[in-house]
This record gives sequence, structure tokens and C-alpha cells, in this order.
Amino acid sequence: MVVQAGEGTEDIIYGSASVPAGPKTFGGYLARPDGQVEWPTVLVFGPESRPTSSIKNICRVLARHGIAALAPDLDGDPDQDHRISKAIAAFIGAPNGDWSNAEYGYGVVAFEDGLATATRLAAADSRVVAVASVGSAFDDATVNDLASSDVSGLFIGSRGDTAVDIDASLATRERLPQTSFVVYGEGDAGFWNDDADGFRADRFEDVVSRLVTFLGDSLPARL
Repeated sequence: MVVQAGEGTEDIIYGSASVPAGPKTFGGYLARPDGQVEWPTVLVFGPESRPTSSIKNICRVLARHGIAALAPDLDGDPDQDHRISKAIAAFIGAPNGDWSNAEYGYGVVAFEDGLATATRLAAADSRVVAVASVGSAFDDATVNDLASSDVSGLFIGSRGDTAVDIDASLATRERLPQTSFVVYGEGDAGFWNDDADGFRADRFEDVVSRLVTFLGDSLPARL
């Protein structure tokens, strides 16, 4: 790992990570602020099984704002991904850890299809205190998971993203009273993704600002 300065207030340590979780070691990408404290922490789930360059960039940006972000390597099978996410959650939440305070609560941040893994984890682990989704559609399974987890939520979507049924997602608001909904009037699929044709820098900056504010309000303070 290397240290890098950048936007936000923190120097960061980032790079590929090996995550010892029980008898297995899992891969992933970790970005966290540099310093001898325990940081508020999120697991980040992207649209692909392995963290893409855009997901890694999101992790680094969050870290520069004082939030440790770990994007796990997944398998692609929903049940296996759930097992991996639970094992990695146990790792970040271990009381003997020296950089994360996730034992007191952590967040999950999902982009596009990563939402299903994120909400399933939230429903299974009471330490999840916040769920944020970007460019994702809420369906019955994810809404049931969110409703059962009863945690703070943030939905960010765009009416220009034809892959997401915005109206159907908004129709779930009564079942999710603790979730805030932000919908842009325009912005194609990938508005948040600096590798996508639909990327918009202004939308990206707004997404990051909203994520940092939401997570800062929801996660335990650094120790």
C-alpha cells in the first residue's frame, strides 16, 4: 500500500488487500485514512464481482474524507457472495482490529447490481447501521431486506438512467421510512462511473458529497 494526498482532509493508504476471515483469505481493495486511530468503515459493492477502477476510485475518495472503504472480491453466485460478505464483515468488525471501529457499526455502499449483496448483508448483520445505493433499482427482495434491517438508507438515482425504474423505486418509500431518496432529473447510466460514457463530473461530485454527509451522520465517530 502507498500513501496519497488528495481531495478531502486525510492522507490515505490504499491498495489490494488480503482479508483473513476464518480459515480462508479473501481478496479486495482497501482505502483508509492514514493514522493510528479506528475509522468509521464501509463495505463497497460494485456492479461487478471484482472492484473496478471506478469502485477503487470511490473507495479512495471516501478515505480522503475520513471513511475506511473496503471493496471485496466476490464470486458472482449470490449465496457465495453472501457468505464472503459476512466473513469480511466479521473481519472488519473484530474488536482486536486497529484501523476500523466497525464492531460498533458499519455501513454498506452499493452501486448498481451490488445492491442485492449489500441489502442481504444488512438484513443478516445487526452491525450494519447505514445502506447507501447509487444507480440501483429497488425490487421486492432488496426492499424486504432494507425493511427488516430497519437502518438509515440513501437512494441516489437518475431519470436518465433507463436501466433503473425510478418510479417503481420511489413507490417503495412508504415501506422504507428511514430511507432518503435523491433523484436527478437527467444523467445517463453510469453518471457516477468515471469509466462510463454517461459519466458526469458534476453528478459524481454531488454523489460523493451526499455519501460523505450521509455516512458521517450515520456511522460511529472515529476512535
